Amino acid sequence: MFIRLRAARPEDWTGKLSDFAVGLVFLSASVAVLLARLPDAWVEAVDGRHWIIRVGLIALLLWLNQWVGNLVRTVLPRAPYLFGRTLTVRERGRRVRLPVREIARVYVEPRPPGERDTFVVALKNGETYDLCPIAWQGAARLYARLARALPRPR
Repeated sequence: MFIRLRAARPEDWTGKLSDFAVGLVFLSASVAVLLARLPDAWVEAVDGRHWIIRVGLIALLLWLNQWVGNLVRTVLPRAPYLFGRTLTVRERGRRVRLPVREIARVYVEPRPPGERDTFVVALKNGETYDLCPIAWQGAARLYARLARALPRPR
């Protein structure tokens, strides 16, 4: 699915709470889709097979659930996110917006035992920013999207 918003979920209580809230919204919307009376024109369009429309609506809800989940994660204090061509990371208590065209490379930095290996972005001017631990949910997709957006070495 094509989503231009990528976010990594922190592994603390804020990340778990955001997943719970998004899941709760999805469940309530799914119940509404399953119990709602469908318009007669829709049912006639699929020869009276209600389940086809309901499955389609649930699939649409799943897609929207990803969007809502990423939107909710963007407001979490420690979550990095990529929207369009701008990467937003947390540095010393403030959000820093980094244009993707200024990023020279993205790599995994090994950390000492007891700490988690972390994705790091290096800018063309030499500055580096910790993105997030590699174990966070969504971190791998964020990394993959950033790696695709960077210019290829010649």
